[in-house]
Amino acid sequence: MTIVFWYWWAIAAVLLVFEMMLPGVVFLFLAIGAAVCGLMLLVAPAVGLEFQLFVFAVVAVASAVFLRSSLRRLQGRSGEALNERGKALVGHTFVLDQPILNGRGRITLGDGSWTVTGPDMVAGAKVRVASVSGTELKVEPAP
Repeated sequence: MTIVFWYWWAIAAVLLVFEMMLPGVVFLFLAIGAAVCGLMLLVAPAVGLEFQLFVFAVVAVASAVFLRSSLRRLQGRSGEALNERGKALVGHTFVLDQPILNGRGRITLGDGSWTVTGPDMVAGAKVRVASVSGTELKVEPAP
């Protein structure tokens, strides 16, 4: 059986689908290795299977080593706000749309609703987010 370049590209496509469906960033590096092997086979079709597997392994490991820091920087910029939305609210000032009674209340921010804790205040009062605990915002009166 002869390995054709598009076999490697099909493997790369399947690995990219796995990357999109599963957590982590492991399959991306394997897909890069498979795509490079397909490109190599397109340019030099007489390359043996052992050398193809060697190139696949080397390119997958090298891409993991070199792209890992870039991906972490990207995740630090966008993933932080997505996974910890409450931390992005600390220090911001908002207007209460509902009163805080007995130390607890709710506030609507964008398309979400948050539980707030703090001193009792009337609706319409300005509050500043002091800290976050899970889905609960600790607020204080804003100056």
